[in-house]
Amino acid sequence: MKIVYLEDYESIKEKFLSRFVRSWEEFQISSKDWIAEMGERGWPVDERWYDQAFLWDKMDPKYSFTSFNEALNFLREKSGSVLFMTETDILDNARKRNVRYIARADAVELADRIEEEWYEMYRLVEQEMYNPDALPCDIYVFDQSMDWCVVFTHETSDIESELDDPMKAAESRCCIICDRK
Repeated sequence: MKIVYLEDYESIKEKFLSRFVRSWEEFQISSKDWIAEMGERGWPVDERWYDQAFLWDKMDPKYSFTSFNEALNFLREKSGSVLFMTETDILDNARKRNVRYIARADAVELADRIEEEWYEMYRLVEQEMYNPDALPCDIYVFDQSMDWCVVFTHETSDIESELDDPMKAAESRCCIICDRK
């Protein structure tokens, strides 16, 4: 798969955030009940929590979780190239530094790679190994118009299977489809 890294990371990320991620103020309003419930449990949700939360935690709840297969199929239906963005800094092993990036790749090839690497990660874990060149587990894929995005998270909905049947757990990867059309 050919990956082209884009230089205007910050401006694209800002557009993505304003399009798909709720601000702290918006988050407080739309998640008021959840914030109160977490506070009652002794887990305060404040601006510090917000700043450290995954981007997908701050997305509009109308974009609910979907299956890994649905997310892959959604991405495979896109033609041509798409953009993808990392959640946080990624360690660049060659340069021994953290990097953030937004890159461009073919939609179908990216979907195939995301699927292959996710399942491979689970197979390697069973052997106590990992692939240092794999894409990050939290990845945001979208087009230039930002009419849609699909999020592949590191979470699984069948966490109980992680030890007994890791491949079953892998199939339950939590994803989000945001289609703003």
